[in-house]
Amino acid sequence: MKKFPFLLLDAGPIIKLFQLGIWEEFVSRCDVTVSRTVAEEAQYASLEFEDICIDLESYAAEGRTVIVDVELADIKAFHEKFDLRNKVIVHAGELETLAFMLSSSENWLVCAADKAVFRVLGFLGRGEQGISLEEILKTIGLWQDMERQYTRKFREEHTHKGQVDCVQGEGFA
Repeated sequence: MKKFPFLLLDAGPIIKLFQLGIWEEFVSRCDVTVSRTVAEEAQYASLEFEDICIDLESYAAEGRTVIVDVELADIKAFHEKFDLRNKVIVHAGELETLAFMLSSSENWLVCAADKAVFRVLGFLGRGEQGISLEEILKTIGLWQDMERQYTRKFREEHTHKGQVDCVQGEGFA
């Protein structure tokens, strides 16, 4: 089976995959790449759960995921494009992931559960590079019913809001 290619994830979908107990199967079907900050956020967030321990470093050591370190200059340059409102709503892991995606020549897909990611992609005219966890899981045959922030509809709604922001000249400095 061919793996689902070029996938960057945010901490929310990673945590959800562990909660659903399908992370192992997910990484066997997808090429998973995460930023260092997202890997750390997911590990820290898993401390809130008794039965979930997220250590993406061990998956990277086994070659089952890739953790990327993003140049601080790339992150800072991307962050400086935001107006004050968006500087506040885009979290560190999301910022690092988006900066990596935009500085890469690869055609990455970004999976998130936060409206800010999809809104930024819409604003930048890169809405097609956003993907919901629902869309991925349906494609690879692991779909399970889940909360709204993991759905295609959520992604499309917030991508559209970013496109409107762009047309209205709001959101970036």
